Amino acid sequence: MKITGVEATLLSVPFPKPIRVATVSFATKDVVFVEVKTDEGLTGMGYLGVLGAGGAALKVLVDRDVAALVVGEDPRYRARIWDKLWWGLDWIGRRGLALYALSLIDVALWDLAGKAANQSIHQLLGPYTDRVKAYASGGNLGFSLDELVSEAVRFREQGFKAYKMKVGLPDIREDLRRVDAVRDALGPDVDLMADANQGLDVAHAILLGRELERRGLFWFEEPVPADDIRGSAEIARALDIRLATGETEFSRFGFADLIRERAADILQIDVRAGGITEWMRIAAMAGAAGIPVTPHMQWELQIHMTAAVPNGIYVEYMSWFDELFEELPAIEDGYVVAPQKPGHGLRFNPELVRRYRVE
Repeated sequence: MKITGVEATLLSVPFPKPIRVATVSFATKDVVFVEVKTDEGLTGMGYLGVLGAGGAALKVLVDRDVAALVVGEDPRYRARIWDKLWWGLDWIGRRGLALYALSLIDVALWDLAGKAANQSIHQLLGPYTDRVKAYASGGNLGFSLDELVSEAVRFREQGFKAYKMKVGLPDIREDLRRVDAVRDALGPDVDLMADANQGLDVAHAILLGRELERRGLFWFEEPVPADDIRGSAEIARALDIRLATGETEFSRFGFADLIRERAADILQIDVRAGGITEWMRIAAMAGAAGIPVTPHMQWELQIHMTAAVPNGIYVEYMSWFDELFEELPAIEDGYVVAPQKPGHGLRFNPELVRRYRVE
């Protein structure tokens, strides 16, 4: 079997209301998906959400340079193709756009392998469980207090037993007022997480973190900029609440630094860190260090990996991209059920692709 073609597509979908976090606001949710075609008629599809700028550049990179690197390769040799892309893109970076492009291809190759074997990616990886608890992710800082509480209660009524909200406002008292309102509305039986989206300094994070741990929050996420690994480690040492980070890190080499510095109690892996191949490597490294992992976004895809590792906890449920798919994995009583269709089992709705496609 040989790869005969690679084609990327960019979609741009406006948010009903801009998403505001501590560091930035997003007006649109972009998606780049890539189709890898073979001489045996099988096609694999990989996709990634892109928030902020960069989607158009990613499409061009895949269509021109990445395609040239992988056409003619046997798609079953995923690890070899991973290495070829890693070194082929090395001069433009070992993070960011280069890893996005590599990840797109890797996901498509796993999808293709599942279709060829008539197995889901979850089955190919070797199942550990068939379902993982999900937390509902929201809490837009642009929400009023009433909007915030209403969203949290709505998720609880849908069966979710955990909810994550945004923090990182300049005034700690305002953050805590919002946290207290959500905690009161949800009650003590729902896990509550807080995400600062890299918006704080170390001192502010420790002050806020101590208040959050008094309130029994399950974790405190990305309090300081992702590159401040020593700062994250300092916060982790100072607090009893679990510190979660990693969603903006790339490759096992980047995660090795987080593990070495003990900069987090929970590592959040995004599939853009190097695709499914690298996701599994990172999870194994974390497991060897006794650290649990949880995926960042793309719940409908990353359930496959999270349910295939013994240290996987929680899937982040975000509905941002749900409307684009024809069918999604089942969510039962707050758990995401691992899909059983060949590959990742996901297909974009052709009508919505036509509507939101960026030419």
